[in-house]
Amino acid sequence: MPSIVLISLLAIIAAQASMAEDAGSDTPDTDDWSGLITGEGVYLAACATCHGLDGTGSPQNVRGFDVEMPDFTDCSFASREPQADWFAIAHNGGPTRGFDRKMPAFGGAITDGQLDMAAAYVKDFCEDKDWPDGTFNIPRALVTGKAFVEDELVFELGSTFEEPVDIQLKVVFEKRIGKMNQVELFLPVGVKQVETIDDSGNANFRWGEGLGDLGLAWKGVLWHSLRLGTIGSLGADVFFPLGDEEDGFSKGVFRFEPFLAVAQILPADNFIQLQGGAELSADPDVANHEIFWRAAVGHSFTQGHFGRTWSPMVEVLGTYEVESDSEAEWALVPELHVTLNTRQHVMLVFGAEIPVTHFDERQIQGMIHLLWDWYDGAFTDGW
Repeated sequence: MPSIVLISLLAIIAAQASMAEDAGSDTPDTDDWSGLITGEGVYLAACATCHGLDGTGSPQNVRGFDVEMPDFTDCSFASREPQADWFAIAHNGGPTRGFDRKMPAFGGAITDGQLDMAAAYVKDFCEDKDWPDGTFNIPRALVTGKAFVEDELVFELGSTFEEPVDIQLKVVFEKRIGKMNQVELFLPVGVKQVETIDDSGNANFRWGEGLGDLGLAWKGVLWHSLRLGTIGSLGADVFFPLGDEEDGFSKGVFRFEPFLAVAQILPADNFIQLQGGAELSADPDVANHEIFWRAAVGHSFTQGHFGRTWSPMVEVLGTYEVESDSEAEWALVPELHVTLNTRQHVMLVFGAEIPVTHFDERQIQGMIHLLWDWYDGAFTDGW
């Protein structure tokens, strides 16, 4: 067994020496890494022994521990996270994002610029650039749909505060399909005060509860350019009238909702998300056709160097019922997003939808969302 380990180590060292020779003087002969001037050179000197020359991971008998190595050539894995997260892990070690301590911290030995080059080099192990980069995975707004496709479970809670009180809970399951598609299933349930008229003609309220309309959705990325910082997607929601009509949890008609979603990454960790579409009713006499437009503007900042991420955001919402003679309805949604764990794949969002038109007929609605990006690990991982 020792001879096998020795032979494997010699093979790795020989391969590294060969690649280093091809890279010229970029890889120094000592532990002084100050002369590394390319991402490849940094990777060969600091990363390849464990992660492999080709990014698929070295054998366990070479790296000396049983932690499974990621495959950087797997685009489904490598494309999902932004380069900044890989930089954070390389700088502060695995625990900074809830991973194993065997991933060391290089921040004291390699400069930030060198680590950033190495992270960019590792990103290029995924050769298929059709996969949208994780940099586009900006925070999911409370109302405005996002353009990025992902695997996520979301619990959405909303409530009004004055009579008639309306409390809604929606569970949303999102599953990414291949490079650029996503399917989604959502089911709402609710509790609300329902107005009744007694024999004397007086209005009273009773509590009702029931299921809302089941929804299925598809979304596909149309274009994405990391150089330009933009991504756009086309999607459609389908609503099946399976909910409780008597208490107003269902519109009682089949509806189809096509939409276009666009996101633009701006300098200094700012971003804009736009969504526009229509809700088309199978029976306009039961539920009117609607046109909607939404915009979200936000900024993300990190607590400390690599700590919790906070993202304040404000949305502008507009809807117009095509068959009605009423004017368009507008609302503002101020909100705050915060990551709850070090892995940053569990996030809490809270805000409120505030009517700015017809506010005498519409109530403020408080909203709380709990998001779990389940591709990045179990809910209990990374705390």
